[in-house]
Amino acid sequence: MTKAEIYQEIRNISPTWSGEAQELVENLEEFENDELLQDLDDVYQEWSRKENDDSVQQCVSLFDVILQAIFNHGDPSVIPHLLKYVPSDDYYEDAVVMEDYSSEPLCNGIVDANYFGEAYIPVLLSCIHELVPRAMSAAKWFFYWMRDDNFDHFSENQTLINNLYLAKKEPFIKILNYTIQETTEDLEKIKKDGKQETIEVLNKALNRSEIVRQAFLKLHADV
Repeated sequence: MTKAEIYQEIRNISPTWSGEAQELVENLEEFENDELLQDLDDVYQEWSRKENDDSVQQCVSLFDVILQAIFNHGDPSVIPHLLKYVPSDDYYEDAVVMEDYSSEPLCNGIVDANYFGEAYIPVLLSCIHELVPRAMSAAKWFFYWMRDDNFDHFSENQTLINNLYLAKKEPFIKILNYTIQETTEDLEKIKKDGKQETIEVLNKALNRSEIVRQAFLKLHADV
């Protein structure tokens, strides 16, 4: 199938998603990421102009299937390009008001080691500042994912700690402070309820975040 035929088929069977259209995803994987990223841009722009429900749904389906084909290539260099689609905290300011069923596959894919291995971490560190301050909720979530992957899955290489130099100082400090403050507040609330298991989980998360913050501050101590 040509790319145009694939896209027309997605429009014809819309509403659909990548899990239901695996054959079409596989067909799109034959094309280079540069082409697919441009097509993703075009679909996003079309989506921003649509008001009819059927037309919007076609864009939603196209975006999901193209995105999955891009992720399946396993090239983390696409991450900086994809960050611009991450919804803002005030998502009504975005060109597209993206529902959870579109934003979650996008955000989950960016930090999915099944696609990128540990290589997603240095790439994301180098561009996560682009989310500050417009999308702090997403930046926080990305940080949590990198942090826990670092300690749970890539502890031997300490992929996050050893690549902190790639993060821009002021934006990353804002992310660190934002996440630590939120975890601290959650911990104080949970302590009042006496849920010991949850307290232990939050203490572990807080300790990990503090380790990262201290490593980052040490890195910039003489700057």
